[in-house]
Amino acid sequence: MMKPNYVRVIIDRGIRRELDYSVPETLAEKISIGSRVRVPFRDQSALATVLATLEHSDAKGIRPIEALVGEAPTLSSSLLELAHWMGSYYCCPLETVMRSLLPQVIRHAKVGWKKQLVVHPSPKIELDTIDNLRKRAPRQADLLEAIAKLEKPILAAQLLRETSSDNQTLRALAKRGLVELREEAVERDPHGDEQFIATTNLELNAEQIVALEKVRSALAAPDFLSSWTSVSPKSFTDSISSSLL
Repeated sequence: MMKPNYVRVIIDRGIRRELDYSVPETLAEKISIGSRVRVPFRDQSALATVLATLEHSDAKGIRPIEALVGEAPTLSSSLLELAHWMGSYYCCPLETVMRSLLPQVIRHAKVGWKKQLVVHPSPKIELDTIDNLRKRAPRQADLLEAIAKLEKPILAAQLLRETSSDNQTLRALAKRGLVELREEAVERDPHGDEQFIATTNLELNAEQIVALEKVRSALAAPDFLSSWTSVSPKSFTDSISSSLL
């Protein structure tokens, strides 16, 4: 992909026009259509969405963008196409449509990684350590025994759920230096635990086949559209329903 010299953006303010900015060399390989950027606007900074990348611009007084917000484009080209269609169809400014498409955290540039507590077991947890601990704190010993069997770090919440233990017990082990707790950024995947199975072609039953054929015949009738142009949606629906009975 060719490095853009300029970008055309729509800022998050009601000015009802798009603006061109130059792209610093350091950002040329990272910026693309759909990216969120911070740009100078009048005497302030403003957040904006990149609508197009350009080799040339005839605009006057072009200033460079200040920063790229996020590592990847926020909106795809298809969503931007949808935004333009919505603005045209509903006769509203594009920046108004953007407020509907962009979540609040994106519009306010508050996007970040979610951090969760991760358990890192000590390199060597001796059996004697577990046995000695069991005499004074059996719950801690049970949890430490489970941690000793781990092959890699684990989310603290997951560990406590699987062992039916509690945060206080885990913190006690960390205080003894038997485990290490770290806050780490975790990539969120809402569908990570789900399994998606491809659907197969659905077969209509006898009643559905009859209903479908009646709908097709009605739609194919030459006078179908003209006879219903002045009819309310409810009357149209009621008539179609009665014709299928």
